[in-house]
Amino acid sequence: MAYERTMSQLLAEVESEPPQLVRGDQQAVWRDETSGFTRRSVSPPHPALRGELVECALRPDADISYEGSPVPGLEHHIWVLEGTLELSVDDSVHELRTGDCLRFRLWGPSRFRNRGRGPVRYALMVVLP
Repeated sequence: MAYERTMSQLLAEVESEPPQLVRGDQQAVWRDETSGFTRRSVSPPHPALRGELVECALRPDADISYEGSPVPGLEHHIWVLEGTLELSVDDSVHELRTGDCLRFRLWGPSRFRNRGRGPVRYALMVVLP
């Protein structure tokens, strides 16, 4: 997030008319080999809409921390598609397994960890407050 907008919203602002459909092979993918994190922007970009769907993957032993929310009170829905995700939100730690979904508003720090032997894949829905 930057300037209280999601990445897809920033990209959409430079387009004349945002697309309603983005094919799978045209979705933006970002990889951080150092941390073991992969992010695919699934939602078509649109500056006037408040939600965004992202597919995420963490390799085994990946551990990513964030000091705070880029937008205070940002709503998150995390649905685990495969594997087990350890997620810390503020002072609470959650172990999410395949099929589990956690919904929360983020105000403080968060941490995403994959302690398993295989990758963890999850869908992340973020909604601006």
